[in-house]
Amino acid sequence: MRRRQFLSALGGAAAAAAVAGCANQANRAPAAGASATPAGSGFPVQVRHRYGTTTVPAAPQRVVTLGQTDHDALLALGVVPVAVAGFVDSDYSPARPWNEALLGPTPPVLNMLEIPFEKVAALQPDLVLGVMSGLTEDDHTKLSAIAPTVAQPVDHEDWAVPFPAHTRLVGAALGRAAEADRLVTELEAAFAEVRAQNPVLVGKRAACAELWGADFAVLGTGAPRTQFLTDVGMTFSGPLAALAGKGYNAPLSAEKVDLLDELDVVVWTTEHTDVDALLDHEVVRRLRTTTEGRYLLASNGGEDDLLYSMDWGSVLSNRWAIEHAVPRLIRAVDGDSSTDANSAG
Repeated sequence: MRRRQFLSALGGAAAAAAVAGCANQANRAPAAGASATPAGSGFPVQVRHRYGTTTVPAAPQRVVTLGQTDHDALLALGVVPVAVAGFVDSDYSPARPWNEALLGPTPPVLNMLEIPFEKVAALQPDLVLGVMSGLTEDDHTKLSAIAPTVAQPVDHEDWAVPFPAHTRLVGAALGRAAEADRLVTELEAAFAEVRAQNPVLVGKRAACAELWGADFAVLGTGAPRTQFLTDVGMTFSGPLAALAGKGYNAPLSAEKVDLLDELDVVVWTTEHTDVDALLDHEVVRRLRTTTEGRYLLASNGGEDDLLYSMDWGSVLSNRWAIEHAVPRLIRAVDGDSSTDANSAG
């Protein structure tokens, strides 16, 4: 199942000591344009992606992002988009706590599931980004007739591009490769610090599971949420990982939900209005990970940004997830049933 097939139906798209160092300078969002390469230097640039090589003739001034998280990398590199991708006809917002200060007023939001080519053309972009997306080759051809268009990386699945490849591809298109490398190195150092400061997480078995209506799913190794868990030192392997595969997610039959009990912690996602139904589901409620409190809720909607901080997996959102998700994961695996992994405090 493609990443956004399941999200398109959604209604809304003191741990400080335990996470010592997570609020240090390496974990803070970069200032807009910090150390960015001067506009106009090093152009034209050629950028290789899934559908070929795109030439960007000059430093982009009007960038449209059609990948869900592409504006995060763009903002981290000092460029504000003229339009961003998202879900339309819902309360979903591309402005999140980790990017809103850099983004400013929310620009027009374009449907990333059904690209409105005429609206893209009307914006007169000089660069279109579809890196964290599901662009088809036909989409790319149509968009390239409007402006230079950079699609998904060659070696990654739709909607499942890890932050190093994502940030570097956007940086290449902007002529800011060195700055992109710096951002990636800093975030990798932040994750290394989390692992060093929190050995309780290292080696713990974890996976992300979902329940939408009556349908269970498990996220694959390529999904940003899974990548976040491995970046903080946890592991995802064995029969469940084989079932999930390398893509974004895969169906999980009710008969195989018991595989989740091989884990030390499960990160569950469902609609925020359906959390009680999830925990009361006849299959879920008898899991040891449920009865022993070894689960983390990353629900969609409501006022908790935990889901998208991990699901976006961007150079900006990962920083927010380090601060907010790591303390909860620690409480989920600490073996103390009295600690609540699903409280913000």
